[in-house]
Amino acid sequence: MFRVLNAFRGTQETLSQEEKTKIILKQAQDFELALRAMDYVLDDKAEQGLALLDESDKVDGPEQTINVLARGVIEFLEATLSFEPEEMKIASATLARAEQLSLKSKQRAERDQIKSSSLYPPGTVYAVTYTESCLLHALLMLFSESMMEAAKAVLKLRKAYHTLQDILQQIKTANKKKKGLKNKFRKMKMEDPNTTTETAESSSASFISSDSKMFASVDIPYELTPEEQKDKELLEYAEKIHKMRVNRLSGAHIDNPPAINRLRNELGMATLDSLPKEDDDSIKTEHVFLSDDLDASQATIDEFVHSGVNLCFGILQVVISLLPPAIGAVLSAIGFRGSREDGLRLIWRATKERNVHGCIGLLALMFYYDGPFQFTDDDFDIPAATTTKKRSDSTTSSLRRHTTGESSNSLNKTMSALTIGSELDDIEMDAPTLLHPGKILVNALLQSRALFPNSALWLLNEARMLSSRGKLREAIQLMDSIDVDKIHMRQVKVMMVFDRANTLVHLHEYDRAADDLLSLLEFSDWSHALYTYYAGCCYLESYRMCKLGLKDSSKAEEYKQKASKYIFSAPDHLGKKTFKTKNLPLDRFMLRKVEQFKAKRKELNLDDPLDCIATSPVHELAYFYNGYNRMIPEDLEITKKMLTDYKNPAIEAMDPDQELLRNLLLSLTFRRLGDIEEGCKLMDSEVLSKIITIDDNGVCTYIKKIEDPWAYPAALYERALFCWKLNGMKGLPESKQWLERATGYADDYELSSRIGMKIKAALDRVDHSM
Repeated sequence: MFRVLNAFRGTQETLSQEEKTKIILKQAQDFELALRAMDYVLDDKAEQGLALLDESDKVDGPEQTINVLARGVIEFLEATLSFEPEEMKIASATLARAEQLSLKSKQRAERDQIKSSSLYPPGTVYAVTYTESCLLHALLMLFSESMMEAAKAVLKLRKAYHTLQDILQQIKTANKKKKGLKNKFRKMKMEDPNTTTETAESSSASFISSDSKMFASVDIPYELTPEEQKDKELLEYAEKIHKMRVNRLSGAHIDNPPAINRLRNELGMATLDSLPKEDDDSIKTEHVFLSDDLDASQATIDEFVHSGVNLCFGILQVVISLLPPAIGAVLSAIGFRGSREDGLRLIWRATKERNVHGCIGLLALMFYYDGPFQFTDDDFDIPAATTTKKRSDSTTSSLRRHTTGESSNSLNKTMSALTIGSELDDIEMDAPTLLHPGKILVNALLQSRALFPNSALWLLNEARMLSSRGKLREAIQLMDSIDVDKIHMRQVKVMMVFDRANTLVHLHEYDRAADDLLSLLEFSDWSHALYTYYAGCCYLESYRMCKLGLKDSSKAEEYKQKASKYIFSAPDHLGKKTFKTKNLPLDRFMLRKVEQFKAKRKELNLDDPLDCIATSPVHELAYFYNGYNRMIPEDLEITKKMLTDYKNPAIEAMDPDQELLRNLLLSLTFRRLGDIEEGCKLMDSEVLSKIITIDDNGVCTYIKKIEDPWAYPAALYERALFCWKLNGMKGLPESKQWLERATGYADDYELSSRIGMKIKAALDRVDHSM
């Protein structure tokens, strides 16, 4: 019966209620099926997920909006996990198609008055699919190094932003309606204690009846006709959709045993080993919800709208707030600016839903809090402001400063959107919790680990969380617990091996790290040049450790040969595996370093190519991947020894630029070891004095240098952190001054985006706390 629904699509004739009901139920089923397909992918079962979509396409054709979006989301995840150009091209094309189909579906729903929600006007759900497609497509375009693509991305972000504002206005109206119903119920309850919420709501647009002889479906937002009430097939179809939703919410939909048996309270292998075994009497056989936040009585379409809006508007605001100042200025000039706090709150709200939006939101939060770049620097542990008023005032003033050229109506609309966000949930996360979510983030991740036991993606995020807490050895133990060759999603396999290599570097286990890096040449298309250079740097450090008696010296010659081979051959890989039309930023960094080494060898007339390398480059790479914040004192002491004790002709030449770099890294090592004053003194006398001068009036003049351009703004950033560590809250004004100097020093260099976002995140935090 429901296959004939395609005949109604595109018709200009007025549809009967019976026809609309069939379309609405079919739409709910399509969305449930797409959500299930995406969950299969999140459990490393991409073949099953894509097969579901293929089967659906065979029945209904390849132009189903939600199916195309589901493929686009899957491809987006693959592309952003690997950053491989072909993957990004495929995802962009699918998302562009989803944008077009969303607009057509929205227009059709509005024309035919297909009201699939009791809360929102016809077509709202397709406004959300359009926004989601638009946002994800724009993010892929932003990763491009093409100015034309970046300009198009800004326009897409603007479209997504304004579409979200319109949807949020609808949500605000719906919330007022819901509050009115609650007030109505309270009044009816006072008049008649036997009144139920169903009775109170029966006069609303939602069809929920207290009469047991009449069936109800939250997916049908109106009262059915007597003929529909007698339609047994309709009843069975509505019940099928309800079961699909319950199975998805409990995790029973992707062929896994009950998730409750895998739910843990703490991270790490020890808690995994303590889980009940299959023959244990405590094993539960029923699938149950893992969170009290889940509500099976919420219609699928309403759930998709709420979680989609929260996720999209949240990510949009966080991304805009993290963009380098130059790009942020362009965005603010055309009418919008992100609030990181409001964005994070919305993403957190999205994670409460048991669907792909919740999962993407959690992945975004994991990347933000515990990813390799860690935008929330653990050392910059400034307590966040706790009052809502301060947050609102800050947001208001920033919007007023950054909406020049926009009408006052646009400003009011933006403020309205930000205000609506807080109405979606009764409980707000305060600023300190947003800054350090702690156990809340751990519990959210552990739920995903229980729901998706076959996915290495969630295991990797658990390992990252352990690493960010300084538990590097536990992180390695967890990553070693899985056979990477059995990971089906190649992009996750690449991330797992690369993350493990970074963690091993932080542990000074360079042999294994080099093996992992070189293995990536076999199955990753990201950057063969960087993998090769990085492996060479690992072998170089192993060679130096042999010379200092920290490793078995019998392998010294092997390490020496491998270091020379891989470091100096790395540029040969450029152009073979590239990102879009240009080399990756880290590729350009690597090329500059190798050219420096060659120039130093020629200058000093050295025979041994390794003697021309002064400061060991592996320590620079460790800084880029947040290694200094993750090493425990034992590992930091080794870093300190390697930076101070090893000697060779290049080091003994005391090149000013190499000494600056060495002293920068050494000052951070001192700080992390607790020798804050000594580190700050070294930073001031041997680093900052080489890149800036400050007169008696506090005016800063930059001494422009080009040898290691990432190091100079990074040093100014780290000096701001020293102020905080030495003086606490009293030091924040000076910290802000150093961060502003870091922003002012920034040029367009190979790592400017990475360092720039770190500086901007810290400056926002200082501003918020002063």
